Amino acid sequence: MDVIDKLKTKYKLSSETESFLKLRLDQLANGGELDPSKKDEYVESHKEANDKAAECFDGQIKEFSVPSAGVPNGIPIDVIKPNICARRPGILINFHGGGNVYGSRKTTEALCKLLAKELKCVVVNVEYRLAPEYKFPSMFDDGKAVVRWVMMNKSLVGAENDSKVGVIGSSSGGGIAATVAFEVPGLDFQVLVYPFLDWRCQGPSYEEFEFTGSSINMTEMIRKGVDMCIRTEADKTNVRASPLLRNDFTVLPPTLLLIAEIDPYKDSNYEFKSKMKAANAVCESKLMKGAIHGFFSLPGIFQETNLRAREIIAQFYKKHGVC
Repeated sequence: MDVIDKLKTKYKLSSETESFLKLRLDQLANGGELDPSKKDEYVESHKEANDKAAECFDGQIKEFSVPSAGVPNGIPIDVIKPNICARRPGILINFHGGGNVYGSRKTTEALCKLLAKELKCVVVNVEYRLAPEYKFPSMFDDGKAVVRWVMMNKSLVGAENDSKVGVIGSSSGGGIAATVAFEVPGLDFQVLVYPFLDWRCQGPSYEEFEFTGSSINMTEMIRKGVDMCIRTEADKTNVRASPLLRNDFTVLPPTLLLIAEIDPYKDSNYEFKSKMKAANAVCESKLMKGAIHGFFSLPGIFQETNLRAREIIAQFYKKHGVC
């Protein structure tokens, strides 16, 4: 029984998820495996479809370099602003996914353009440092530096001094967003899309999606990525890497949590929500049924699922991101 058949015994897969899995299995049929060291290959292989999905964007992209003690030439960011923008636009700071090992701001550019257009806001797309060249906590340091800089330079990036600022991230980018929200006071909201919140990589959903012997072993790929990021085993339980292990959730801003049904991170995402609720912090969540981890970075492949997620984000943004 292959991965798709195993999943279909328990879940009603969306047609997009099933088509995507078939495509990946075909690509990996010759004994290959998903290798987190292959940087942009995973998302870049769908660049044409993503670009087509975002061809409706009408606006400007400006590159800035954020000063940082750890990055001599600064942290590169793209500031994306639509021509039709709110009078006092909110600022959404995006951290791409990729297990802290692959991906770049270019691999989520199409998604950021769609968010900027639909929310009529400024999107800041961050190029944080990646493993294995840069180990923990480099990626979190970069995220924190960018958010602090943006909050002090709102007008420079095309917003207003009283514009609201939020963070958004998917997968490992969601983990960075969550850690930044704990560490930087004053954020107005955060959007976490199937975030990576616990580097210990344990629990029932990790076991459920560990397809041993398959070319698509989601759990194994995640663990390989963590091994490339850490210096010692103790890094896995550091609260910066694993914000699920934080003690005080009262400091978090209003949060939207989008959870993929087919995802090793699912249980930790629900546990994060439970801890927010126990702290009386505002947390809205939505389970994306039939959706697989990774759909958010691929608007050209997961057109319906991605649109539904962006519509949920837009509703949340109207409540917490608009002045």
